[in-house]
Amino acid sequence: MQLACCRLAGPLLVATLTAAVTACGDTDDESAATPLAEISSGEETAPAENGIDELPADEVLDLVIQSLDEAETYRVQGTTLAGSTIDISFKVGEGSVGTVTTDSEVELVASDDVVYITSDPSTLADVVDEDIEETIADKWLLLSPESSSNFRIFVEGSEFADAVLGSEVEDEMTSVQEVDGVPAVGLIFAENGGTLWVAAEGEPRPIRFEERGASGGSGVLTFSDFGEEVELSVPDEDDVVDPSELPSSAEEENEGEESDG
Repeated sequence: MQLACCRLAGPLLVATLTAAVTACGDTDDESAATPLAEISSGEETAPAENGIDELPADEVLDLVIQSLDEAETYRVQGTTLAGSTIDISFKVGEGSVGTVTTDSEVELVASDDVVYITSDPSTLADVVDEDIEETIADKWLLLSPESSSNFRIFVEGSEFADAVLGSEVEDEMTSVQEVDGVPAVGLIFAENGGTLWVAAEGEPRPIRFEERGASGGSGVLTFSDFGEEVELSVPDEDDVVDPSELPSSAEEENEGEESDG
């Protein structure tokens, strides 16, 4: 059975998420998520302590992705303009755990290149594009490496970073500004106009991403918890459903006709 492209992750991962991703753990705290473009006085701080303001923008982006790999773990939170939120903790080379929310919350665990998701039965039925709510109630769906589901982007930290930060950036960066209490330089993504703020002191790690048009806590994504412990608890085998092993509606209909005959 072919998985349908999930409506929860579509706009989040295909459009603006090609340049960034995160979900908001506390979307009510708008002061912490107000786009810098709306509050910045334009005053510059001292030059970047780590020298990234002297490097070409594409090299800085490469250093950002490298820093995430070296951190081994990190967390992405935020709310997109498309209305989705993400709160995912990544473990580079191993997996991830967290939630993705649009109309309903989807829990996610990834390990060893396999992604497991669970939610209410109707949401899971939408993911597999089949009316099988009773079959998958209270279960986890297994999304194998062959799956076409957009949740596959969360398979582990390195793959996620390459997917969402691996876009072309404009040659000119912003000046050094204060972002969430940290001096940072802004990289502008050429395709969507979003801004990725990178720490200008210490490791050149991402601080937050602002979508073009971000406002009032929407379209702001943050990176944090670098090097913090991330526990990946894969669901028990008895609680997992492999969509590829489920009969399609057509197969069930044929079986019904044969039994009637």
